[in-house]
Amino acid sequence: MKHLSQRIDKAINNILLFSENQHELLLGTCQSDIKLTNTQEHILMLLAEEKLTNSDLAIRLNISQAAVTKAIKSLEKQGMLAFSKNKEDARITYFELTELAKPIAAEHQHHHKKTLAFYDHLLESFSDDEQLVIDKFLKQLSETLEREK
Repeated sequence: MKHLSQRIDKAINNILLFSENQHELLLGTCQSDIKLTNTQEHILMLLAEEKLTNSDLAIRLNISQAAVTKAIKSLEKQGMLAFSKNKEDARITYFELTELAKPIAAEHQHHHKKTLAFYDHLLESFSDDEQLVIDKFLKQLSETLEREK
């Protein structure tokens, strides 16, 4: 099974090349003329669901608060975000989408759904037992990579 480890290595490297250092791997390309990073698009998608703070976004995206702040500033500058203060604690700022950002957030969500549908279709060619093995492998891979951070 030594060749299998080489195939895993090649597959992961192909995924990295395909995603080009983005924070997620999505199928399809953005159709809007507005140039945003994948992180910015993902922030818009999350904010389409609910108002969130900088800290909330950092946790959900698994990136630093500084990276979120940088993305937020750019989105605000482009008129895609509005903010409001928490009524009980004015130090807490919530971000929400403007009308300009809503179609972009919807498109990003569409790419997420398309990607998951692709994975579901791919998994249909595996039996339930094989899918359990795949699940176990991915879980162990993820846990091991987390410990190595």
